[in-house]
Amino acid sequence: MKKLALVALALLPVGCNDTTGPSDAATTLVAGMNPQQSGVIRLSPVTYPYIVPGGVLLLPGSGLVKVDVSATLAQREPYARLNVYLLTADGTYCGQNSPESPVWRDIDSGWSDRRTITGFRVYRLPCEVTGIRAMLHRRQDDHLLTPPTAAETIVETTVPAQLLIRQD
Repeated sequence: MKKLALVALALLPVGCNDTTGPSDAATTLVAGMNPQQSGVIRLSPVTYPYIVPGGVLLLPGSGLVKVDVSATLAQREPYARLNVYLLTADGTYCGQNSPESPVWRDIDSGWSDRRTITGFRVYRLPCEVTGIRAMLHRRQDDHLLTPPTAAETIVETTVPAQLLIRQD
């Protein structure tokens, strides 16, 4: 009984979330279609003209494609950018949130953010979306349209989706 009491006393600081011990915070990224959006999005060529070299631009606030993203950081980051990719069945992507790719600087540990991304550049039509890939990363060159490398990535997630974007 005496040994049990000593073990309980030894574990007490851990149970009380001692600030000198390890943190419970984790780096997380959660993404999904809003509200479980699926089906077909038909774009009018007059409203959304085809752009050379291909695709259409869905400006932020259009509400045609909506992806909810929540992020939390366990450690400080000097810079972070959020990229959201519209994935296809062949493993490539047909769109990215380049018109609405938020950037943060000097982020403290414990930081969190929640937002709905609605601005996308759709590179080809039709765009048959089978998944959403969200990446919070450190790459500061916004001219590169390829996904960040593993070394540049802070956290990422991929979730299934079912959406067809086409032009009538």
